[in-house]
Amino acid sequence: MSDYYAGVDLGGTNIKLALIAVDGRVVARETVPTLAHEGQEAVLRRMAAGIARLRQAAPVGGTVAAAGVGVPGDLDMAAGVVKDLPNLPGRWQGVPVGALLREATGLPVALINDVRAFTLAEHALGAARGAETAVCVAVGTGIGGGIVAHGRVHFGLGGAAGELGHIIVQPDGPACTCGNRGCAEPLASGPAIVAEAMRRIVQGFATDLTRLVGGDLSRLTPELVARAAAAGDAVATDVLERAGYFLGLALAGVIAVVAPEVVVIGGGVAQAGDIYWRAIEETARRHSHVTDIARIAFKPAALGYEAGVIGAALWARTSSS
Repeated sequence: MSDYYAGVDLGGTNIKLALIAVDGRVVARETVPTLAHEGQEAVLRRMAAGIARLRQAAPVGGTVAAAGVGVPGDLDMAAGVVKDLPNLPGRWQGVPVGALLREATGLPVALINDVRAFTLAEHALGAARGAETAVCVAVGTGIGGGIVAHGRVHFGLGGAAGELGHIIVQPDGPACTCGNRGCAEPLASGPAIVAEAMRRIVQGFATDLTRLVGGDLSRLTPELVARAAAAGDAVATDVLERAGYFLGLALAGVIAVVAPEVVVIGGGVAQAGDIYWRAIEETARRHSHVTDIARIAFKPAALGYEAGVIGAALWARTSSS
């Protein structure tokens, strides 16, 4: 009888679920809306129901041995308790997600931060595969990271290692959800790109973004900014270069500490175009003087949309072995 592992990636918009084999191969997958406004209990029921469907999807003769859950925030990994999910309604502070899902599913449940799960997957199966040392960053609504040291994901106290989105790159800069000011996240994330582009439109800068949003600023997205920049719009280009500069500064700091073989960059916003990516890499390289930066490869994440959920399932396998 073969064992399989369920992975759940809890996002603000969607819950991704996947069933993986021992070798990391995905054998079943689905995505359901989070509907986080309905409250924690409703979301947990949705997650438990998804795990139940994965169990039914296991190949004949196979059994689901454990489930891993990636969550977008701070948690106590050992206790299976969420401490803070800043981008979900209610912030889920003190919610024993591990115990509640274990009771609902009858399976061992292991919790992991969503970007540490992304890092685990990219190291096991993706762009950092085989690296002894790596830095991974995912850019979306927030900015998360993970560190691989001595061939293993480094979790640190409480599993909090790798939060490079909360490295301060502009003292007295904009407020961050973590409580500090001037972190990379409020300067370089998807919402940061949108906010800066919106500010320039409102202030009357000459930009094609004004036409593209048609007077409705709610239509503004990082992808739209990237499209305008790719077409030569100077304001959109500057917005992306500014965001990439701040993330590059944060990466330069991490590179000085970790000296990785590879830097892996993923997440939805990281796909927003060459201008943003180039600004990140050029800034990181320009500000790295104590590490042999020429030996460090910058790579796009290889597993795409599924990295987090695959990593969560891999964590279930690791935790149950």
